[in-house]
Amino acid sequence: MTEQGGRSVATGPDGVVTTGPDGVVTTGRGRKPLPSLRTRILTVFLGTIIAVCLTITVVFNTLVNRYVSSTATAQLSTVVAGFTTITTGEGEPKVELPDVSQAAPSPLNTRPAVFLLTPDFTAITPSDKTTASQLAELLRQKNLDLTDVHNLLVTSPNGSYYISCVPAGPAGHFVFYIDVTGIVNFAANVNFLLIVIMLAAVVIAILATTIITRRMTRPLADLTEFSERLGAGNFAPCVEEFHDREFATLADSMNQAAYQLDSYDKDQKTFFQNASHELRTPLMSITCYAEGIVYGIMDPQQAGRTILSETGRLSELVEDLLTISRIDSIAGEQRLVQCDVKQILALATEEQRRMAEERGLTVTSTADDHPVVLQGNDRTLHRAFSNLLSNAVRYATSRITVSCHKEAGHVVVGVEDDGGGIAPEDLPHIFERFYQGDGGHHGIGLSIVKSVVDQHGGGIDVRSDPSGTSFRLTFPADAG
Repeated sequence: MTEQGGRSVATGPDGVVTTGPDGVVTTGRGRKPLPSLRTRILTVFLGTIIAVCLTITVVFNTLVNRYVSSTATAQLSTVVAGFTTITTGEGEPKVELPDVSQAAPSPLNTRPAVFLLTPDFTAITPSDKTTASQLAELLRQKNLDLTDVHNLLVTSPNGSYYISCVPAGPAGHFVFYIDVTGIVNFAANVNFLLIVIMLAAVVIAILATTIITRRMTRPLADLTEFSERLGAGNFAPCVEEFHDREFATLADSMNQAAYQLDSYDKDQKTFFQNASHELRTPLMSITCYAEGIVYGIMDPQQAGRTILSETGRLSELVEDLLTISRIDSIAGEQRLVQCDVKQILALATEEQRRMAEERGLTVTSTADDHPVVLQGNDRTLHRAFSNLLSNAVRYATSRITVSCHKEAGHVVVGVEDDGGGIAPEDLPHIFERFYQGDGGHHGIGLSIVKSVVDQHGGGIDVRSDPSGTSFRLTFPADAG
C-alpha cells in the first residue's frame, strides 16, 4: 500500500483498489465503486421488507377477491334460482317486482335487491332508485346481451355490485344485484394500512441500519487504522475497547500479531547489528595481518596461519548466517524427505573427527543397527548436528559420546562431552542468538540447533554439571 496524492493505493491481481480523500473505494481495472457496508445491509433490509409487504398484499387481495366473488355469486344464484314469474289467467306473465326482502343475508352480511330494467334502459324500483339508475346506465354503456348477464361484477361511482339479469318478457329484464361495496372498501383500507406499515418499516429499517452500521463501521475504522499503522511499522497495540465479541477477538488477534511483529523486528535489528559486529571482527584481523605481511612487520607464516584461522571462522559464520536466513524465511518451504538420521549424524561426526583428534579427543558413536528414519530436511539436520558436535569439541576435555536410536516412537540423538559444564547463569540463554558464554565464538551455533529442532517438532533436553554436558534431541518419528 502506498500514499499517492492523498490516496491509499493497494495493487492486487485483479487491478487496483483505491481509497480517495472523499472515502469512496473503487476496485478493478474499471474502477467500479465498492458499496459500503451500510448500503449492503440497508439494501437487504429494504428488499426483505418490500418483498414481504408485497407478498402479503397480493395474497390478501387474492383471497379477499375470491371469497367475495364466491360468496356473492352463490347468494345471487340462490336468489335467482328461487324466482318464479307470476302469470295471469290468459297466460301472459304478470310483471311485478319479486320480493327478495326475505332472502337470508350472506356471510358478508349482504342482501340482494332487484329492479325492472325496461327495453329503453329505464330502472323501475320502489326503493334505492339512485343505485338502480346507475346500474341501468352502466348496462346501457356496456351494450351487453342482458340474457347472458349472470353474476357479473360492475363498478359504479358509488360502489361495486354483482348482478344477474332474468328476462321479464316485453317489459324488459329483472336485474338482481348484491352490493359488495363495504367489503371492497374494507380491502382498500387494509391495502392502505399495509402501505403505511411498509413505509413505517422502511423508516425503521433505515434508522436501525444507521445505528447498527455505525456500531460496526466505527470499530472497523479503528481496526483499519490499526492495520495501517502496522503496515507503516508502528507496532504499538490497539488500546480501543470493543463491545462486540467478534471485534474484540479480532483486535486481540491483531494485537498479538503486532507483538510478534514488534519482537521479530527487534530481533532482526539485533541480529543484523550483532552479525555486522561478528563479521567485522575477523575481517579486521585478516586486514591487519595482511597489511603486516605487505609492510614486512609480521612473520608471513604466523600471519598466514592467523589469516587462515580467521578465514575459517568467517566462513563458518557466513554459513551459519545463511542457515538462519533459510530457517527464518517466511516464504520458504522446507524440503522434506525420508532421511536416515543415523547416517546424517555419522557424516557430521566424521567431519568433526579431525578437529577432535587434533585436540586429543576420543569420539565414540553408538546407534541402532537398522536405519533411523524420519521425514525431515536433511540439510538443516546436518547443520544442526555439526554445530552441536563443534560445540562439544570446543569444550570437551578428553571424550565425546554420540548416540542415535529410536525410543518409544521417537528419534533420539545424543551428544555428550566431559568438559567443565555450562555456567548456571548461562544455561537458560545458550539457545539465544549471539549469546556468548565463556569460550563461545559468535553465539549462533546453538540457536541454529534450537531452530532446526523446533521446525521438526522436536525438543531439546540439556543437562550440565562440572563433569560434563549432555544434549538430548528428540524428534517424533513422523515429524513433518
